Amino acid sequence: MDFQLVRGRPDTTDYLVITTTFTHDSIFYKAAVAETISWEGLYTGTYDVLLQSGKGTQRLTLVRNGEHWKAGEEVEQIGRPEQAVVDLLGSVISQIRRHRDMMV
Repeated sequence: MDFQLVRGRPDTTDYLVITTTFTHDSIFYKAAVAETISWEGLYTGTYDVLLQSGKGTQRLTLVRNGEHWKAGEEVEQIGRPEQAVVDLLGSVISQIRRHRDMMV
């Protein structure tokens, strides 16, 4: 799974924003993932995702549940992705966060 980290200004802390593409069960996906920030500017521990494939577009929130990830149950969420897709997205988030934390 390839990804691109979207960087902000050099003088501020970057919130995690990535774009990624991957194939799962012969379906090609494109995803934009952004760390959710409260109106007060605080991390919420969740990630907003826009997921596109030949099957359509889904908007969801990823929530960490221990060592696993799950799709949230927000009213504005569109669709329910397969758990395997959620796991793939969660693994890339975890990998990037570890890499980012090592750079700080």
